[in-house]
Amino acid sequence: MKISINYQTCYKFSAEVPRLVQQLKLFPTECSNQKIIDWSINATEGQIVESHTDALGHKIYNIYLNNVTDDQKIIAKGTVNTKNTYGVMKGLNEKVHPACFIRQTELTRPNKKIMNLVKDFEANSIVFCHKMNKAVGRSIKYLTGSTDINTNAQKSVNLGTGVCQDFAHILIGLARYNNYPARYVNGFIANDSNIGSNDTHAWVEIFIKDLGWVGFDPSNNTCVDEKYVRFGCGYDFSDSSMIKGVKSNFKGLETLSKEIDIDVQTSQ
Repeated sequence: MKISINYQTCYKFSAEVPRLVQQLKLFPTECSNQKIIDWSINATEGQIVESHTDALGHKIYNIYLNNVTDDQKIIAKGTVNTKNTYGVMKGLNEKVHPACFIRQTELTRPNKKIMNLVKDFEANSIVFCHKMNKAVGRSIKYLTGSTDINTNAQKSVNLGTGVCQDFAHILIGLARYNNYPARYVNGFIANDSNIGSNDTHAWVEIFIKDLGWVGFDPSNNTCVDEKYVRFGCGYDFSDSSMIKGVKSNFKGLETLSKEIDIDVQTSQ
């Protein structure tokens, strides 16, 4: 499946920003599951500088800005050819041992309610991972605006509502509690449903012995397939952001808006 993405992020500042550094993880993952046909990243302010490729295979770009007064718009667009591997990720260019993703974070740490979502533990079982994914999918209702980027798994499951980010944090916390390495994945989904249609999408990869990393999407109660375009991964949302910015001596306010256009061309 060929998926074309046009993703624009616009930052508006109420006052001059003396110094701004932005780190971009806006390059699709290169692996057996997806191949990049074309891709470009541009910004209206500053020059984008390729920095390095990190241990998880992310191509990192930086923008260094001084005395910013205008809006900063960052545009990432191109086409990726994807295929359905039934969730199993193949050919990832990374050097991090899966056991690193056993560690809980403040966003993923489970409470008793999360720990009790599944019973009858099984080690190295794809069936058990499907059980966890399904249980998390039932644990909260999808409700836009009910949580924010600082909401952790415990708060979301207690509220009973959340967005894809919250489903992912709950599943990660549950999987790690059951000694399965799990990580947060950022990307896009070409989907007719409303879930994830107006923003980037989030799902989870769980490491299973003899299979490797397998992608699960608890907000849609499925494994990832050819409709998903993977960009990056990390311990949780804060570790996986596509754009991070650090401002120095800024005393104003920042507002953020996004535009996403996704077109799909199925293989003939």
